[in-house]
Amino acid sequence: MSILFYKRPEYVLRHNGPLAECSRKGGTPQDCSAAAIPPELSFENVICNKCLPPCSLQDFLDYLTYVTRDAENLQFYLWMVDYFQRFRNAPKSEKELSPPWKNGPSQSACRPSTQMSVKGSTPLVAKEIDMHSEDISNGSTWEGDQSEGYADDHSQTLDSVKFGMSPISPPVKHSREKFAPQQWQVSPQNQPFRSEINRIVNHYIAPGSPRELNLSHNDRATVLQALEHTTHPSALTLVKRMLDSTLRNQSHPNFVRWSICNGNRQWTVALRAFAIMNILIGFAIAIALTLSKYSRWWRIFAAFEWWFGTTNIIAASQGLCVLLHRMHTRQYHAWETKDYTNDDDEAMLKGLDINFINYESTKSKWPVKMEVFGPANDYGDEPWVDHYSRKAWWRKLFERRIPVQENGLKSIQNRMIRQAEAWALLITIPLTVAFVAIPKGNLYPS
Repeated sequence: MSILFYKRPEYVLRHNGPLAECSRKGGTPQDCSAAAIPPELSFENVICNKCLPPCSLQDFLDYLTYVTRDAENLQFYLWMVDYFQRFRNAPKSEKELSPPWKNGPSQSACRPSTQMSVKGSTPLVAKEIDMHSEDISNGSTWEGDQSEGYADDHSQTLDSVKFGMSPISPPVKHSREKFAPQQWQVSPQNQPFRSEINRIVNHYIAPGSPRELNLSHNDRATVLQALEHTTHPSALTLVKRMLDSTLRNQSHPNFVRWSICNGNRQWTVALRAFAIMNILIGFAIAIALTLSKYSRWWRIFAAFEWWFGTTNIIAASQGLCVLLHRMHTRQYHAWETKDYTNDDDEAMLKGLDINFINYESTKSKWPVKMEVFGPANDYGDEPWVDHYSRKAWWRKLFERRIPVQENGLKSIQNRMIRQAEAWALLITIPLTVAFVAIPKGNLYPS
């Protein structure tokens, strides 16, 4: 009976307020129907790029870029993963120049929830960036004597996905004057990673920055004050908590739910029309045979049309096409089409090593902005937008297909298809029995 009442991951309402509000209202993993997400598709596996398409880290960024339009959350989050690691591995003499920040967290309006902890977290999230700690401002958390063991864990966890952070180039001179607030007065430049932190502030935190995080006025002022005095990772505690809560409890469940759909809007509309047509054909067969002189048992043939049509309409209501699922494929998304891409671009995309993406070197061609210091997340000028808007409806309907490789996603789709078949059977059986029980009309043939 459990298959009849299986629920896919529920949609987590996305609030329009700043990140602090989103993290408070986003709910806990239990509220987000985490039980409906298999372990293979956990947040940690997606972030570590251990999932296959269409649930890989690149697909997650695609979703945040083109669907929810808040890709800066993940871009900044990935930078924090790398920055926290590099700060841990920095020489102790350099780290002493950046003392832990102890004032900011106490002023924060966003306190960590005791329900944020996720069992079975991988070292990347549980230890390496300490995402579930109550407070990383405690200096003992960052003592150099832990660096060696930390580096060992890092090498074991991230061997499969190197974030490819290229060396940070000197900050652009005009960027700070353009984006940074007037009260921004940085600490001495001899602090480790100070130039990089300045670029991060100008790119993600300062008002009007290209990838401005959706922070409240008070939270933004708190973070700027902390980064003004130190480059220690504890200065990012507030942002870390809000991003982890938002990505884990809101963006990730919604991404998994969105990834379940294997057809575009045109295909889904056509599929629903096809399913309704099958149901109507079933009624036509049943009514015609009921009014005839033929044996009532011939009316059972209408059940096949009812069951097939009902199965498809239930599956289509959740964005699933039974035929595409049986073929283990899905249709391309609009931004994945390469009709507009020339041969050189195509060769470059195929030749990229997905395990080591150098963000800075791909910013001019990579279709999704994976680079840390890239342009604003505005895809209006990308070639596919104009191309797809001029594409004929029937061509969108028969969009090309690509294999679904992630077994965790296939398991969710399998359960949803079986659920649709089971409910269709429960609806078809009493309907068939009712038509079989009706006496013959004896109207034809004569």
